Amino acid sequence: MSSHSPIFGLYCLPSGASAACTPVSFPLLSVRISARLTDLSAQVTLVQTYLNATAPGVPTSTEARYAFPVPARAVVHSFTMIRGDGTRVVGRVQEKRAARKTYDSAVQRGKQAGILEQSTPDVFRVSVGNIPPNEEVQIELVYATELTEDEENDSVRFHVPMHIGARYGVAPAELGGFESQNVRSHGAFLEMITHIESTSPISEIGSPSHTISTELGPDPALPNASQLPFSHYARVFLSSDAQLQKDFVLTVKSAGLDTPRCVAETREGEVAMGLTFVPRFVLPPVARQEYIFLVDRSGSMDGQRMMAARKALVVMLRSLPHRDSSSLFNIASFGSDCTLLWPQGSRAYDQETLEQATEHVDSMWATYGGTEIRYALGKCFAQRQSDRPTSIFMLTDGDAWDLAGVLELVKGTVDKHPVRVFVLGIGDAVSTAMCEGIARVGNGACMFVGESETKFTGKVARLLKAAKTPVIGDVHVDWGSTVVSDEAEEEFELLECPPAPQTKRSAKLNLFDCDVDVLESDDSPAPPPSLEINLPPIPSAQQSPFKIRSLLPGVRCTVYAILQSSQIPPKVVLHGTTADGATIELPVDVTASCLGTIALHAISARKIIQDLEDGQHGLARDGDPDLLSRTVNAAIVRLGTKYGIASSQTSFVAVDETIESVDANEVETFEEGLNSLRTLASASASSAPSAGVHMPAPAAPPPPMLIAAPPPPPRAPPPGSVAPSSSSESDDTYGIGSDAGSHTAPPIDDAEESDDDMGFGLFDGGTPPPHVDSDSLVNSDPLEALARLQSFDGAFSAQVLDLAFMHLTVDRAGLRALLSLPAGLKDEDVLLATVLAMAYLSSQLGGDVERECWEDMYSKAHDYVCDALGWQSAQLMASQAKAVDVFG
Repeated sequence: MSSHSPIFGLYCLPSGASAACTPVSFPLLSVRISARLTDLSAQVTLVQTYLNATAPGVPTSTEARYAFPVPARAVVHSFTMIRGDGTRVVGRVQEKRAARKTYDSAVQRGKQAGILEQSTPDVFRVSVGNIPPNEEVQIELVYATELTEDEENDSVRFHVPMHIGARYGVAPAELGGFESQNVRSHGAFLEMITHIESTSPISEIGSPSHTISTELGPDPALPNASQLPFSHYARVFLSSDAQLQKDFVLTVKSAGLDTPRCVAETREGEVAMGLTFVPRFVLPPVARQEYIFLVDRSGSMDGQRMMAARKALVVMLRSLPHRDSSSLFNIASFGSDCTLLWPQGSRAYDQETLEQATEHVDSMWATYGGTEIRYALGKCFAQRQSDRPTSIFMLTDGDAWDLAGVLELVKGTVDKHPVRVFVLGIGDAVSTAMCEGIARVGNGACMFVGESETKFTGKVARLLKAAKTPVIGDVHVDWGSTVVSDEAEEEFELLECPPAPQTKRSAKLNLFDCDVDVLESDDSPAPPPSLEINLPPIPSAQQSPFKIRSLLPGVRCTVYAILQSSQIPPKVVLHGTTADGATIELPVDVTASCLGTIALHAISARKIIQDLEDGQHGLARDGDPDLLSRTVNAAIVRLGTKYGIASSQTSFVAVDETIESVDANEVETFEEGLNSLRTLASASASSAPSAGVHMPAPAAPPPPMLIAAPPPPPRAPPPGSVAPSSSSESDDTYGIGSDAGSHTAPPIDDAEESDDDMGFGLFDGGTPPPHVDSDSLVNSDPLEALARLQSFDGAFSAQVLDLAFMHLTVDRAGLRALLSLPAGLKDEDVLLATVLAMAYLSSQLGGDVERECWEDMYSKAHDYVCDALGWQSAQLMASQAKAVDVFG
C-alpha cells in the first residue's frame, strides 16, 4: 500500500494556507456517466457537478484542484468546464510548460480558466481558477479505452473507477452544517448509462460489483433502431442516491471477440490501424524454468484480497510442469520488507516442496505493512537462478508512486537476462499504470481481479500458460506495403541557439550603488543556451508496440500503427518465428471505419507515446542521455499536440472560451461523443449483422461467491508483528489518505519436514498424494478443493472419494467394478480418485469455470494414470466416461 493517496474531487486551500493544510472540498452534487461499448473498446464521458459553497467574503484560494483516475490504457482526449450559466470553457492541447504559463497568466488576470495535467499514466490533475462563490461548475471529461479480457473466452471487462463519486476534505467551519441543510437536491447522486453494441449476438451481460438494470435491444432514440439486429444491442443502467464505495465493473460476452480483426481510420492523408486478436496455439512448455511467486502481504491485502491470493497460489502451484523438465520454484512475500520461503534459493518442484509451499500459503496473512514493490522485485531478480529462464508472478493490490524507478528496474533486468514478469492485480485500488507497466516492460501479461470477485481462476491459468510458453521471436507486421523494423533510425539535428550579445563593462565601478539590491542581484554567469531539437519528418509508419516481443496464448495481442498514406491496405500480415525455427504467418483483412472520427488516431498516438516513455523507439542514441531525453520529449509533444491528447509532456488548457448558453438538450450531447475504436471491434468477418430481429436472451446475473466460508483464524503472530484485522472491507478511504503504518514483517522460517510423512510410495518409489486437513476442503470451492488434493506429479489423494460435493451414487467397490481397473494394484484408491477427479473436472464444473482453469491439472492427472497403468489415452477416456455416471 502506498504511503500517500491522491485526493480525488474538487478542492481548494484556505487563503494563505500552506500546502500541508487540510483542503476545503467543494460539495459534489451529482455524477453523470455515459459509456459506449463496441466489442473491444469504450468511450466514457464523465460529467460532475460541483458547488463552490464558500460564502461571499470568505477568503479562499483563487484556484480549485481536481484529480481523477482512469485506466492506464485510456487516452484523455477532451476536457471542458461548464459554468453555472451554461458557458463552456473548452480545453486545447499545448506543451505542458506553455499550457501552465497560459493558465497562470489567465488566472492572474482574473479570468476563469482550467488546466488538465498528467500526474501519472493513470491519474490526471485538473486546476480551475476563479470560480465565483456559491456557483456551480461542471467538469466534463472524455476518454477512450481498450477493454480488458475477462474470465471466459470471447468476453470483455469494462471498469470505471468510482473515486470520482467521493467528497474529499473537511467542509469549512463557516458553512455551519451547509452540506446537510443547504445543498439543494439534484435527484440521484449517480446516474450511469452504458450503451453496448456488438458485431454478433450478445450472450451474457453481468456485473460482479453492482446490481444493474439491463434492457436488450437498440436505443429507441436511434433513427434506424427498428432496422438494427435486436440481440446485438443493449443498455445497462445504474443509479444511486449516494456515492458508490467501490469501482463499477461490467462484463460482456459475445461470440467472436477473440477472432483476428483489423480496422483502419483515415485522417488528412494518414491511416491509423488497429490489429487485435487472442492467440490460440500450443507449443511444448519451456524446459528447466524457474517460477517465483511474489505475493503482496501488506495491510491492505487483508480479508477477501488475501483469500483470493491464497486461492490463486493453490491452483498455480498444482499447474507447474513436472514431466521432462527441471522446474524450480519459490515464494516471496513483500510489504515493507521482502522475505522468501527458501532464502537460499528456489528448490526443485516435487511432492515434498509442494506440500511445504502449500502449508506456507495457508499461513499467509496481511501483516507486512506498506508496499515496497521496487525493493521486492529487486530482491527476486537478485535471487533468481542464472542457469535458466525465470518467470515471476506478482500478486498485488497496491501501487507505488515510484513508477519510473520500478519500470526502469524491470526493463533493465529483462533486457539483460531471460526474465519475464506477470502481474495479477487484486482489488479496486490497484494502480493500472504500475501493474500494466511492469507486465509490458517485463515481456509478460497482466490480469485484474475486482474487489468482490472470486471467479478468477481462468485468469490465473492464462498467466501461467503464457509463462510456460516459449518466446516467439522476430514478430512483425506487414502493414500492406510497409514493414516497421525495430532497427529503424530517426536521425535528428541539434541547432544551437546563438549566444546573447555581451555588453562591455564600464571603466569605472561604483562600489556603493543605491540602485543595487544585493539580495536580488546575481552576477553569476548565465547557463549556456540549450540546444533545440529539430525532429526529422514523421516516419512513413509508426507502430506500437515498437517491437512485438512475444505472442502469448490466451492473452490479447493488439498492435497499432499510423501510416503516412491516404491508401488503406486491403490486408495486413503478422509474421513470427518459434524457437525451433517454425514460421508463423497470420493474414487479416482490413475493414475501413465509416464513423468519420479520429479516435483511433488518438489511441494509437497514446500507445506510441507510451513506447517512447518506455525507451522503446528508433531514435538515434549517441551516448548523451540528456540529449536523448529531450529528443524523446519533443517527439511526445509533437504527437500530443497533433492528435489532441493529454500526456506526460502535453496538457489541456481552457481559458474563457465562451459560447451562448446551452439548453438541457445540448448539455446531453455528452452521450453522443466519439467512440474511439467501435469499428475495430465490429470488423469480425464472421459477424455480419442479420436483417431480422432476434429474440433477446436473458442477461446473466452477477456470478455467485465461490468461496463458501471465511478462512480459519490465523495462527498467533510472532512477537512484534501486527495481528491481521478481521475486516474484509477495502482499506480505501475517500478522504485524504493516511500514511500506512510501519508494520514489521514477521519472520518466515524454513519449512520443516512433515511429521505426518506416510512411509510408502505409489509406484516405483513415487511419493503419495497429500493428505489435506478437512477444514481446508470445507472452506474451498470444488476447483480449489481438488487442487489441494493433487500432488505435483498429477495423482489425486484418496480423499477425493469422500468429497461431499461430488454426490457419488456408488461406493468404492462399485467404482472399482465400474472402471475395470487391473487387479492387484497397489494403492488402488489413488488411481480411482485420480480418474474420478478427471471426470469431475471435465464434466461437473459447468460453464462458469473455463477449461483453461483446470486443464493443466487434468493433463498431469492424465499422464499419471497412463504411466501408472500403461494405458493408451483412449483406454483412459473410456474409463473416465464411465466415471461420469456416478455423480448424483
